[in-house]
Amino acid sequence: MKCVSVAILTAAAATTTTTTAFTLPSAPIISKSSPTAITSTRLYDAINTGNPEGPPYVGPASKPLLDAIQFPRDMNRLEHSELPQLAHELRWEVIEAVARTGGHFSSSLGVIELTVALHYVFDMPEDDIIWDVAHQCYPHKMLTGRRDKFPTLRQLGGISGFCKRKESEYDSFGAGHSSTSISAAQGMSVGKSMLKKRKNNCIAVIGDGAITGGMAYEAMNNAGYLSSRMIVVLNDNGQVSLPTGTPSAGGIRPASQLSAYTSNLLVSKPFQDFRDFAKSLNRLMPSNVKDVNKRIDEYARGLVTGGTLFEELGFFYVGPIDGHDLENLVPILEKLRDSDSTKPVLLHIKTTKGYGYPPAMAASDRMHGVAKFDPKTGIQVKGKVSAPSFTSIMANAMIDAATEHREIVGITAAMPGGTGMDIFGRRFPKRTFDVGIAEQHAVTFAAGMACEGLKPFCCIYSTFMQRGYDQVIHDVAIQNLPVRLILDRAGVVGNDGPTHHGCYDLAYLGCIPNLTIMSPSDEIELRNMVMTCAEFDSGPIVLRYPRGVGYGPEKLQELFGYDLENGEIPAKGTPIEIGKGRIIRLPGGVRAMSEEITANGSSDSKLGAGRRGQRREDRVAILSFGTRLSEALMAADEVEEMDPDLAVTVADARFMKPLDIDLIRELAKDNGNIITVEEGSIGGFGDHVLHFLSLDGALDEGGLKFRPMVLPDTYFEAATQYEQYEMAGLNAHHIRGTVLRLAKKVEVPVLSE
Repeated sequence: MKCVSVAILTAAAATTTTTTAFTLPSAPIISKSSPTAITSTRLYDAINTGNPEGPPYVGPASKPLLDAIQFPRDMNRLEHSELPQLAHELRWEVIEAVARTGGHFSSSLGVIELTVALHYVFDMPEDDIIWDVAHQCYPHKMLTGRRDKFPTLRQLGGISGFCKRKESEYDSFGAGHSSTSISAAQGMSVGKSMLKKRKNNCIAVIGDGAITGGMAYEAMNNAGYLSSRMIVVLNDNGQVSLPTGTPSAGGIRPASQLSAYTSNLLVSKPFQDFRDFAKSLNRLMPSNVKDVNKRIDEYARGLVTGGTLFEELGFFYVGPIDGHDLENLVPILEKLRDSDSTKPVLLHIKTTKGYGYPPAMAASDRMHGVAKFDPKTGIQVKGKVSAPSFTSIMANAMIDAATEHREIVGITAAMPGGTGMDIFGRRFPKRTFDVGIAEQHAVTFAAGMACEGLKPFCCIYSTFMQRGYDQVIHDVAIQNLPVRLILDRAGVVGNDGPTHHGCYDLAYLGCIPNLTIMSPSDEIELRNMVMTCAEFDSGPIVLRYPRGVGYGPEKLQELFGYDLENGEIPAKGTPIEIGKGRIIRLPGGVRAMSEEITANGSSDSKLGAGRRGQRREDRVAILSFGTRLSEALMAADEVEEMDPDLAVTVADARFMKPLDIDLIRELAKDNGNIITVEEGSIGGFGDHVLHFLSLDGALDEGGLKFRPMVLPDTYFEAATQYEQYEMAGLNAHHIRGTVLRLAKKVEVPVLSE
């Protein structure tokens, strides 16, 4: 077989789809009476007529075809006619596997047939298949030797939920962020050509969400210019944002004019079958054998069908093709594989996210990402939530602020659900803007709004803000525009792994002049900081907070020392002073927010100040930035319970820029040891504190020791957040150990290189 480089664009976010005028092909119907049967009934029609076949939904009792496949080469034994049955078995393998572990779900169900077709036609790993974003790669992994590892999916020591080159030679390119596949496929194609490799088949699979990212257009523009041999599979499922359908200034349609363009294309003409495709195959022939009339006819057909957009970029456009119809999909891919043309090809397929599983197709978010669930019903098993998520707290606080400030608007880059903009959008749809997967545009769009007097809240994951870095500097900070950069998922994020951790924002933003940077320690502080953002018009301001839930009133009172009226969390936030931190705990366990305190703790505190901290070297200050404050407070209590001489003060910095230099000077004057704790990499908060202490002369006399606790210089693979912070050494017992070592209460081991 010939080697083809394929780039696959898939939607990075998914929710409701827009109904278009098309009919899905015959597909496996889930039958209670005969779970292994594949009938000719159209599943799509069955779903939309109430789906009389379920629940309960039951898969095949056995999977003989799938059981015989360990690697893609094993598919060579199959006849074309057996592929639909294989797809049926593979779909149910995905359903049953994800039901046991949770994970990304419906994206994989939507590409089952495409995955089967690609691995049947192409010859991996010699051929390259690049999955954009790669959250839809589960069926690919099952066909490439990793089916037995799915019980470990997205767990410590298990397989990743995305493609990873170090995990398998069949993962041609790693992913997690969107819009990278076409560039990677083109680079591979050029590499194969220059090194004169026998095969050059590179396939990029990209969705209608990911193709909204500007990098995809940059790559297509260059691929056409260089005439790079490659196939781009545009997986069009109408799911541009997470979730699609959030009320916004653009309505509830997908946040992409390209999506509207391709939808119109689908409506304007029927699906192309293999016979139609074969008639136009001569268009892939070298241009010197085409006569003028054929080229004129080609252009005219493009104007009618809508293929002109891609063809003007230098691509041979094929489509639209029913992405669930293996009968046509396989021979078309075979012809593209066997073509001698070097012209890049865009194969436009239409799929349905969640295809083949009624609960997913009926859900508003298509069950994009799920917890463990019952495959017979689709009902997810979710643990009891003790407090609201930080994301929802931020969104509701933003609604409170927007009620008072009509200038407040919200911006999201195709992630309304993940950033809380879906909540804000339901209250203020005309003040909510989903720009698609376009973080660079989102930041500069916000800058333009700020120029006109609006108060833009640009709400983007910390990891995705990396994609808009130049815009933060060039368009926002240099001009000192009051853009509110709201960074969700700061710190480690758990099961999504290294591509989604928000580890670097403090380092990459902390070096930019004019930025104010703050981070809350708890949900009350988060509400307060949202209100602070609303009131702050002196320049750009950053608010970063982690994935997770709040602590609830009981823990806020007992651990943090809040004095809550009637034991209830305030319903509304209040602005805080810029650049001012706070002391939370004094020696002896005194919580500074709820008790009158003396210089060295009160005599009636639960741990007793007594004679604690009589020597300077026995006095330790922990200065926390962000939600590690709770771990710092627990560590302080544990240390003082262990040693009657140690006196531990815990402070909440609140701000990294500007630093509360008065607080830092006070801590340096009163203590012989300072420890900073943060949920970020080296180069962040701790480095800013150390830099100040050094320049301020606090370290000159040798009476102050300093230790920064940061995320170590490594990538954390998928695991729970607790496991990742355990590996990072940032949980309470690690802070306790650092205090004891710094105060010379335990022997300090020599670090190995």
